[in-house]
Amino acid sequence: MLKVIQESFKITNENIILATPLIFFSIISSLYLMFSSGGNKIGLIFSAILFFLMLCAFASGWFMMVTKAVKDPEIEDKALLAEFPAGVGEYFLTIIIMIIKIFILSMVIMILAIIAGYKFIGDAGISYAQIVSATSSIESMKVFADSLTNEQLLKINLWNILLFFTIMFTNFIIMFYPASIFFKTKNPFKAFLQALKDTFSHNFFKNIGLFLLIFLIYMIISTVTALFGKNIIVHFLVTLINFYYITFVVVLIFNYYYSNFVKIGSNVDTTV
Repeated sequence: MLKVIQESFKITNENIILATPLIFFSIISSLYLMFSSGGNKIGLIFSAILFFLMLCAFASGWFMMVTKAVKDPEIEDKALLAEFPAGVGEYFLTIIIMIIKIFILSMVIMILAIIAGYKFIGDAGISYAQIVSATSSIESMKVFADSLTNEQLLKINLWNILLFFTIMFTNFIIMFYPASIFFKTKNPFKAFLQALKDTFSHNFFKNIGLFLLIFLIYMIISTVTALFGKNIIVHFLVTLINFYYITFVVVLIFNYYYSNFVKIGSNVDTTV
C-alpha cells in the first residue's frame, strides 16, 4: 500500500498537468451553472442535460489522461493532453451509461436504507417544513434542538448514522468502477461486475484501508475549510489543495487498481 501511495504522489507531481482539465472544468461549470440558473422549467431541464453531457465529456477525457499517466509516468505533457480528446471520443457513451448506472444504484441503495430505517428506527416525528425552518439560522436550529425529546434526538442520531454508512457503502462499491472501465473493458455492465469482484476479492481489507485513507484526508481538508474558510488567503490555499487532492485521489485509485488487479508481474491482466 505504501509503495502505491508513494508512486501515486510521484505520478501526480510529475504529471501535475493532470490538474489542468479539472480546474478548467470547475471554472467553466461554475460559470455555466451561475448563468443558467434562471429561466423556466424547460430551460432548466435543458441546462441540466447539457451540464450532464459536459460532465461525461470531462470524465471520459480526464480518466483517459489519468490511465495513460499511470501506465506511463514518464509521458510528456503534450502527449498526455492529447489523450483528453481521444478519451472523449472513445469513452463518452460508456461514461454516460456509467454515471446513469451509479445514480440509479445510489437511489436504490438509499431507498432500501430508508425502508430499513423506518422498520428498525422509526419515524422521528419531524416534518420537512420543520427542518427547513430550523436551518434558516443558528438561532432557529438551537430552538429546534431544544424542542426535541430524548427519543427524537436518539432517532435522529440513528438516522444520521444509517445515512452516513449508506453513503459510505455506496462510494466504496463504486470506487473501482471507472478504473475497471479504463483498464479492463469499455462495457459498463461488465466493468461494474468486475469492479465488484475486485472490491470483494482477497484484497478486501486492503481495499477498505485505501477507502478509509481517502476519507480521512477528505475529512481533514473539510475540517480546515470549515474552520478557516472565511480567511481569503487560507480559502485560496485550501482551494488549490482540493484540486491537488482530487487529482491525487483519482491517480491513487487508478494506480492502486492497476497495480493490484491489472498487472501480474511484468504482464497485464485484461481478463474480465
